[in-house]
This record gives sequence, C-alpha cells and structure tokens, in this order.
Amino acid sequence: MDDNPWFWDEDLQQDGSGPGDLTADELAFVIALRAHAASWTVPWSYSSVARPEDESSLLLHVAISDNCVLGQWAVHFYGTHVQAGWVCDQLFNLDERPEAGFFEATGTIEELAERCAVWFESVLGRPVTREQWLHKGKVYATGRAFADTGEPLVRSVDNTSAPKPYWGWDSFPDDPHDRCTLVRGATQPQTGPHAPSCPYESAGGSATDQRVRPGPTPEPSRTTSWLQRFFGSHHGT
Repeated sequence: MDDNPWFWDEDLQQDGSGPGDLTADELAFVIALRAHAASWTVPWSYSSVARPEDESSLLLHVAISDNCVLGQWAVHFYGTHVQAGWVCDQLFNLDERPEAGFFEATGTIEELAERCAVWFESVLGRPVTREQWLHKGKVYATGRAFADTGEPLVRSVDNTSAPKPYWGWDSFPDDPHDRCTLVRGATQPQTGPHAPSCPYESAGGSATDQRVRPGPTPEPSRTTSWLQRFFGSHHGT
C-alpha cells in the first residue's frame, strides 16, 4: 500500500475471483478519487471502500470523530452515476434532503471522481467544536457541532453530574456552554455563531474555562437524533 491514506482496503480483492471484487470501472473510480484526495490538506479521518449489505453499489465513506463518531458521509458508485450524502442509518442509506448535502450526478468516471472528491473535501474541511457545560467543576454535558453553522452533530449528558435531570433524545441544556474547544480545523471561522461570540481555545490550548455570551441555540436536527439513537451518544442515568 502507498502513503495515500484515503479510500483503500487491502482486503478488497481486484483479481475478479470473488463476488466482492472491484470491477474495472470501480477500480478506475477508486484510483481517480484517491488521486484527487492525495492533495487534500484536511485533517485525517477514517475512510473505507466496501459494499452495502445489498451489494448494489460500491460504497466509499468517511467518518468524522472526536472520541466518538460524529457523523458519516458516503458515496454510492453505480458505474455511470453516483449518489452522495450524509449516512442516516447502519445500512449506509443516505439522507436525501438537498439541505443535508445530498446530490446525484452522472458522467464519466473521472468527472464523477472529481465531483465526489470536491464534496468529500468540503465536508472534511469544516471546523468542529466540542462544547461543554460544567456544574461544580465537572463536565455534565458535551456537544459537538460544525463551527461554521452551529449545526449539532452529537450531544451527551451525564445526569450523575448535572444540576437537574435531562431525559429524552433531545433533552439538553439550553443555557450558554462554559467551555468550547476547536477539535477540527486550524483557525477560528470568521462567520457563523462561533465568530466572534465564542472565543474558543484551540485543541492544543489551555484548559481554562471560557464562558461565552448568550446566543441562539441551534434547533435539534435529525442528524443529532439519529446519531444519538445509533451511536448511543446520549447517556441518561
């Protein structure tokens, strides 16, 4: 295997000897996509090449994490067209809402690889923050969100440390967070709810708590609810 970390699985054979092997078009698509990905400057993320359970497509996906999976995004390659979007279940089906990033495209293998590479890079390049709520010096709630829009990704609550119980999938503190750390991305974004109202520290910065000024709390999204259900991100006791 070469030094390119993106979209490769050495267990996926290429010699045509088994039902899971890559076809010539699939291999060409993977090679073209990896060629584009080799120049990415985004933070490393897990990526893989596989097939969905029904083996109807070639599946290429990435996962963003911060001690837990924050979200997965995938491309289904069908030879002459692709579907791409946020993964909404454990079978790697896609949320087909355009506002969630879903798109379909047709074209040559190179055209599809370039379109998918641009889309993957845009997702992986978004800054992510880890927001924490404290009570008596202990973290009792943690949320991760895309820093450029405030879109929530994963939320969790430890009711053993919380000032009051939080129950239900979408039950979460609505007061300003006490600490905010940039966990993906190198610099503070210049737009969105975290600029300049939230002076978060860098991932390698000090552990000093930073109280932010009150601001609008993003509405719960289907992204948050699905990740809570399938990845167990919400812990109530």
